[in-house]
Amino acid sequence: MRPIREIRCQADLDAAVRRCELRWRAVQQGLREAEIAALLALGLDQAEARLCALPPGYPDEGAA
Repeated sequence: MRPIREIRCQADLDAAVRRCELRWRAVQQGLREAEIAALLALGLDQAEARLCALPPGYPDEGAA
């Protein structure tokens, strides 16, 4: 996560909120921290698209 001191304008704040929301959705979906970091490294728009494209039950799909 980026330090709060890097938030200098409304756009920075909006991006920080999007990152937090994306991270929370990824955690709820069961992704590991390394997977979440990889998603966030893609950029917010692409990360959101990839998270939405994951099948229901991921990553447990096919486990057992």
